[in-house]
Amino acid sequence: MWLRSIERKGGQLKGEVVSTDGTVDWVDPCSTWRLDMPVPAKARFKLDTHLDGWTLADPTEYLGRAGFGTIAPGAHEIYAMNHGGLRLLIPAIAVMKALFVPNAMFFNNLFRSVSVDFLVGPEWRPTTMTVAPFRLQHAHNVRMTESAMKRLQWIYCFPSARAAFSSVHFNAVNGVIGVTLPKMKAEISFRGTLYGNTLFVSSLVIMRMEPREDPFDWAGSQPTAIDSGSTEQARGLQQLNPPLLDRSLSTGPSGWGLSDSEWAQLKPLFAGIDRALSSERCRELLSAILTKLGTGTGWVKVNSGFGTVAAVSSYYQSCVRSGRWEAFESALAQLRSGAELVITPAFAREKKQIRPRRQSTPAGVAALEPTGVIPLTTSTSTKKRAAPDPSQFPTGRHIRLRTPRP
Repeated sequence: MWLRSIERKGGQLKGEVVSTDGTVDWVDPCSTWRLDMPVPAKARFKLDTHLDGWTLADPTEYLGRAGFGTIAPGAHEIYAMNHGGLRLLIPAIAVMKALFVPNAMFFNNLFRSVSVDFLVGPEWRPTTMTVAPFRLQHAHNVRMTESAMKRLQWIYCFPSARAAFSSVHFNAVNGVIGVTLPKMKAEISFRGTLYGNTLFVSSLVIMRMEPREDPFDWAGSQPTAIDSGSTEQARGLQQLNPPLLDRSLSTGPSGWGLSDSEWAQLKPLFAGIDRALSSERCRELLSAILTKLGTGTGWVKVNSGFGTVAAVSSYYQSCVRSGRWEAFESALAQLRSGAELVITPAFAREKKQIRPRRQSTPAGVAALEPTGVIPLTTSTSTKKRAAPDPSQFPTGRHIRLRTPRP
């Protein structure tokens, strides 16, 4: 399904949605962020660009390629830009979805006669100002990430960003799907279909944005760059999961893999550890791990070359957790350096700890209950029992005392 136009129906704005079989339906524009342009996303292109440098293009070329045969050309704004001989045609709806993130919150207000002040309120700091979303905006279970809060702060504090937000409703009232482009430099990842030297963009993601204007005077000092969540996540993964490469390893007589003489001396380290693995299979796994760590090849390629999905990487993790890999690597380094090999005894398999059976309480002897209730023990004495002293019991909870019958 894709959005073909926006019109007034019964005094309210409605989006004309067309399905793949040609069926037409009218929906609330607030849900149009779920719809995509009918242009395949076969190509990907990333560049740095100034959004305020884009120009309005004749929408006929893009709409014709997208299959909008009978649509009025003025219903969609299409922007054009050139980069190194490549021409990009970008629909306004894709720009709106990239600018106003999270879409579930922004699109609920973009097509209404409200300002950004309806979404957030200011929080003053000594030299700057931040914003906080109103509780009303969390009614739709929108997850507000750090990057989303920075995006809200940018829209609230910069003039062209506010103008971009307000322009969506103004254009929709006039039957146009368009947005006033803000003054900013952005790192954008485009996706679409390439025809000749023209990329027909179907979607885009703003990875990083830098305002090219001063904020309002009352906003104080504001950030000069805003990273999106996808960029922060990618950088985090790059720091937490760098390429696994062990430069301390060296090759042997058979390259990175284990030779017959090496395996004959190292095999006792793995004897009796995993009876499901044969000696030859264990050697093959270790050779594959050494090849991965020595060359830096990805786990996917190593596993596929071994004919499995995750056997090599899983075995490596198992060896690391149990401590066997450290002993194996140390012994292998001695072998390949020509030093005398000293092998520690094979790792013994961990035996399951069997808990001793709980002995039953002998007759006539009652155990102390965890609730703090002291049960009475069976006694044949006819002596009258004194009531227990309440000061001996822990405080903070209700304790029921049992008193003997007279």
